Amino acid sequence: MQPIFTMQYGEFAVVNELSDKIKNASVFVPASAQEKGIDLLLYRYDKERDRHSTVTVQVKMSRTYYPEGKRKQLKYPFSLWFNRFDIQDNADWYILVGIYALDPTKLDSRAKGKTWGKIMLAFTREEMKEFMTGVKQKKDPTKEDKMFGFGFDGNKKIFQTRGCAQERDMTQHLIENRLDEIEASFQ
Repeated sequence: MQPIFTMQYGEFAVVNELSDKIKNASVFVPASAQEKGIDLLLYRYDKERDRHSTVTVQVKMSRTYYPEGKRKQLKYPFSLWFNRFDIQDNADWYILVGIYALDPTKLDSRAKGKTWGKIMLAFTREEMKEFMTGVKQKKDPTKEDKMFGFGFDGNKKIFQTRGCAQERDMTQHLIENRLDEIEASFQ
């Protein structure tokens, strides 16, 4: 029998990011889809205290949308859109991932590795609950929006552009700004 294992690229990108940046920890991927709400598990063993610690992660991914036609007037060259989702109590962190073409005008079937970039936002479970509670329609802020979105320019600034009455700076949630907090979750 041939061993076959697949995972979504967004999860793969998060595994690489966490493996590279969080020291003395391993990233596990559930082999079963039965555990709802958990896509990844960070694991650390503290030899001195003889203690095992875990941090659970839920990953959500969006393709990137580029301005075209009427959308060329958009403020940001890249947009991510996510469907509203339920917050699971067993996920410690939510990581939202976007993969984007660094130069969308040069994409073709021979695109090489330096053609793509990735952007990730990290939220604790409580932050994600609060965020989802605030996802409202722009036209009628008393109603929930079924989607939320972000705009960015590739220069490490990102803004919530859909699901809020006014654009909000979300740069503090970029994963590179949250790595210490993710690592502290083992405590």
